[in-house]
Amino acid sequence: MATRRDLYHLRREVREWLDEMVPPTLQMPPKGRDLSPEWVEWTIDFRRKLGAKGWLAPNWPTYLGGGGYTAAAADIIYRELGERSIPPINVQNAWVTAMRVWGTEEQKGRWLPPTLRGEITVYQILSEPQNGSDLASKSTTAIRDGDEYVINGTKGQITAGLPPDYLFILVNTDPDGKKHENLAMLILDAKDPGVTINYKHILRGGTLKTFDLDDVRVHPLDIIGDERGGWHVAQTVLDVVRGGQGVTLEDQREIEQREREYWLKDSESKSN
Repeated sequence: MATRRDLYHLRREVREWLDEMVPPTLQMPPKGRDLSPEWVEWTIDFRRKLGAKGWLAPNWPTYLGGGGYTAAAADIIYRELGERSIPPINVQNAWVTAMRVWGTEEQKGRWLPPTLRGEITVYQILSEPQNGSDLASKSTTAIRDGDEYVINGTKGQITAGLPPDYLFILVNTDPDGKKHENLAMLILDAKDPGVTINYKHILRGGTLKTFDLDDVRVHPLDIIGDERGGWHVAQTVLDVVRGGQGVTLEDQREIEQREREYWLKDSESKSN
């Protein structure tokens, strides 16, 4: 447990580092405006440096790419970052929580460490322009074709400041199937040739983005949960978005126990 002295030194360390990385002369773009290419580059670099120190996700365990800090220490880091005039840098907590709840340990190991270290940017997109707020009605399809799923449709709209590397999306795996039981949550490469990003400028100066998906192929290992479990994964996402934990305390303890058993075993096998 961190002592008051430990917390004092941490606060001073974070402040001194931020003084160096975020000088007072740094001029933020107007609120609500898109980031310039220079600001995008600066923000991506800054997130990577934060992640390397464990400060991008300080309250997450180190084996998943976080800082492994106590709640009090993590709060200090978040507070100090909140005092600085910088673009939004936070990881989308809803999708990483859903990944932790529903993903296999192998999937967590593939996606969470690079995300929580700021090495990749992933955006969750449940909505579609044509379906409004009806979460269960999804026109974007993921149809099984041999060893892959073929994705077609449109996802969005979102106001994301940084260009995404991957998309965490809800899709329909069986258009003729029973509602709520024909959904899957999956991750796909936002730089795939079949992904087209459309931009719509809004009055306040920002940009809405939609993503057209044309025959994008995804391996079954990139489905989180299972082919018909997307509704449950989406409910976890929504619970976190609405301020919840996304998981019961009992389930959280079970998840953390499974993680410790897996990652401890994995580290021991690598050392032998």
